[in-house]
Amino acid sequence: MPHIYAHRNTVPKTMRALAKTAAAPGLKLIEALVPAPGPGEVLIRVKRTALSAAAASIDRWDAWAQRTVRPPVIVGHEFVGLVASVGPGVTDLHLGDCVIGEPCVACGTCRHCLAGHHHLCASAHRLGQDRDGAFADYVCLPQGSVWHADPRLPLDILACFVPLGQAVRIARRFDLLGAQVLITGTNAQGCMAATIAKYAGARNVVVADSQPAGLALAASLGVARIVDTRDASLDTLRRELGISDGFDLGVDTTGRSTALGDLLTHLRHSGQLALLGAPFDDACLHLQPLLTKQLSVYGLDARDNVPDWERLTQALQSGLDVSHVISRCLPIAAFREAFDRAAAGEPGKLILDWES
Repeated sequence: MPHIYAHRNTVPKTMRALAKTAAAPGLKLIEALVPAPGPGEVLIRVKRTALSAAAASIDRWDAWAQRTVRPPVIVGHEFVGLVASVGPGVTDLHLGDCVIGEPCVACGTCRHCLAGHHHLCASAHRLGQDRDGAFADYVCLPQGSVWHADPRLPLDILACFVPLGQAVRIARRFDLLGAQVLITGTNAQGCMAATIAKYAGARNVVVADSQPAGLALAASLGVARIVDTRDASLDTLRRELGISDGFDLGVDTTGRSTALGDLLTHLRHSGQLALLGAPFDDACLHLQPLLTKQLSVYGLDARDNVPDWERLTQALQSGLDVSHVISRCLPIAAFREAFDRAAAGEPGKLILDWES
């Protein structure tokens, strides 16, 4: 059944926001001023947010977060909401429109932006890192970073369009029809990639990990062969599946050096490697396998999302089901429980409800 959305014509002066207020572990739910949209900007009333790996890292205040984030800042970049107000010059967005936003805001003045390649902007500001993010009642973005979403799709799914779009980009960039695909990581990103790879026509999708809860989630998908790397061998599974020369495509969603090593070992000559996970440890690629196997390596960033989101919408309308990747939806007041669940290794996407 289609969702019926309502909106308010009045915008309050203050809002709830989940912020990193100090250079230390933890987040705080604070009261902040509602941003006012300037020329060409759109104010969005946030409905749902999805807990990303980046947000979890910022909460932990790990090495990556310490290098990347400068508090105070409102966190979060995966969200869906309704247009609440527009600034002067905005013509194609109207009150009540269901929208999602790009996770990066380009500078508009560098050589790439001036050439129309905003997704290559080296000076882009990232929501929730160096620009106030979407874990708040309201978020303000330039109209060029706001995308009309299909209001018939569930809000929880729309909140996950950024990571889902990256998985769709794999299907668009690589020839998956009849391909042998190896995915390391049973986190939400890995499970999304497995589901979409199978939907796009991959012959065999193998998911490898050592986390019991994640392996159980991946097994429930019904689209992949599961390998518990604690007590099973990829060599054995390859023989069983008849994959003699290696996998055509490897997808890493963990950012861990051990997982990258497995991918390099089991890719065929002239195979392809896609990297989705930010480095978790001192992960690095050893150049020798890249040279001897003549591998192609692709880093997939959460930018240039519109083609992926349009294709994703069409796939969802045509029967693609990713609802099983969402583990639970919690009210924003229970944000601490959500982050603690993520830290404890709960698989799947955790959603925060800002309407509660």
